[in-house]
Amino acid sequence: SSGINAEYGEVRVKFEPLETGVRDYQVNVVDTNNRVLLERWLVHTTADLPVVSRTYDLPLSRSLVPTTKQISFVNPYTTERVFKLKTNRPELLSFRDNLLSVPSKQSVNIGLVLSPLAMSNFNYIMVFVNDVQQKCEECFAVRIT
Repeated sequence: SSGINAEYGEVRVKFEPLETGVRDYQVNVVDTNNRVLLERWLVHTTADLPVVSRTYDLPLSRSLVPTTKQISFVNPYTTERVFKLKTNRPELLSFRDNLLSVPSKQSVNIGLVLSPLAMSNFNYIMVFVNDVQQKCEECFAVRIT
């Protein structure tokens, strides 16, 4: 018997990797009142890069201040959709707006804010355009030149 009450028999884990590869994570269920370990699981994960639909070459001048750039995105759906933006390198790239509300079949610009550190030797910075359930709808690669 695991000691876990039947009403807590399901554990949901949200996995949002920022890097590709295979990793193992240990998940512990602890009774916080008694500080007793109730259950332990090893979660084995594999993360692959989504298909990159477009690569943007962005020239950056050497600067000590963040640089702003834009890339375009088209909503392929026949209804307005909300998309959430993420990156694999949040220390190098942020977004002017993390959420995009895009009318049906319309194009919008995604405002990028690139840290001066982005000029370092990083080959690609990935931009993930996710739906509201965090499913990757589109993936762009940004190459700093």
